[in-house]
Amino acid sequence: SSGINAEWPLRPGTHCIFNNVPLEGEMVDNITAAMVDNKYVKKLEMCNCSITDESIEGFITLLKTNTTLESLSLETNKINGKQLKLIVQSMEYNDSLKELRIANQYFTTGVGDEMAISKALANNTSLVKFSLNWKNGGARNTADRLIMRNNDVARKKRQGLS
Repeated sequence: SSGINAEWPLRPGTHCIFNNVPLEGEMVDNITAAMVDNKYVKKLEMCNCSITDESIEGFITLLKTNTTLESLSLETNKINGKQLKLIVQSMEYNDSLKELRIANQYFTTGVGDEMAISKALANNTSLVKFSLNWKNGGARNTADRLIMRNNDVARKKRQGLS
């Protein structure tokens, strides 16, 4: 048992905030495991929670399987570039997440990881907001174009044009 009940008294559209709460690896794993099948939480914020690379597999599984979550914020944690790349690559399987915030990590992201992140964004059409501290201008420009493309797709859906 994860110790967290995924059906605790939540209402659709719930916003769960864990910001600035130092979470141990097992607690992060329990939260992500509970979120995998959760049908209520649309926004999950875990900024400045001391999340490390060891907990990333849970977020990857969450992004591949959860169809309710629309916003995930993991800013200001201790996640390296290779793990950030894996998170973004898992977005290929997700069409519900509209916002992903992974900026301001303790570790800097390498140019190769940034290029892979921008390339991985091409496989997702639902993400309309994305934050990362880019060092590579080319990768940033590619990512910006892809996010603009997704915004155009979302606008056309809202207007009934597609």
